[in-house]
Amino acid sequence: MKSQTRQRIEEYLKAHAGVIRTIDFQRAGLHNSYLTTLADEGRIVRIKPGFYIASEAQTVSGFFEVQLALPNAVVCLASALAYYDLSTYEPPAVQVAILRGDRTKPPTFPPTRQFSFGHKRHELGVVTVEVEERDIRIYDREKVICDAIRFRRTLGQDVVNEAIRNYLRGANTNVDRVMEYSRILREEGPVRTHLRISA
Repeated sequence: MKSQTRQRIEEYLKAHAGVIRTIDFQRAGLHNSYLTTLADEGRIVRIKPGFYIASEAQTVSGFFEVQLALPNAVVCLASALAYYDLSTYEPPAVQVAILRGDRTKPPTFPPTRQFSFGHKRHELGVVTVEVEERDIRIYDREKVICDAIRFRRTLGQDVVNEAIRNYLRGANTNVDRVMEYSRILREEGPVRTHLRISA
């Protein structure tokens, strides 16, 4: 690859925060064959067909890469518990909620586990936080607690119990909001029981 071409690619990466969408790459007059070369050199990483990210732009959490691939996804369950320091369990794949019926292809990297949520559960409690200088969609702490109780068989009861204990002992605890969410999601009984046992 010519040095002039490499310079154009570096300028493209800088202008696009290290993210390459192949359609935009082509519109900039750069051929897709350059992407194969850059990936082989380790300069960029393929997230999924049509999406790449510069190596130095990668995040440790993987949240940003998953959000690139799944724009409507929300970080949830074990990944959200770990983000809020409510659990010591680190899931092997980024756990995200997608809206039931969403057929968007997941990323090939990083590993991702998708949970299909109905509209009410998917939209409730979504907040935007900054993770590694990137804006990420994630559920607030109270919604994560409700979801953890709902998916306790998937996460494991030990993980859920630890998360609830840490939540109740931490600062900025809002049990009223947890119960409000539980009523909206029609799972007040299990949530109240878990909170009482862990109190």
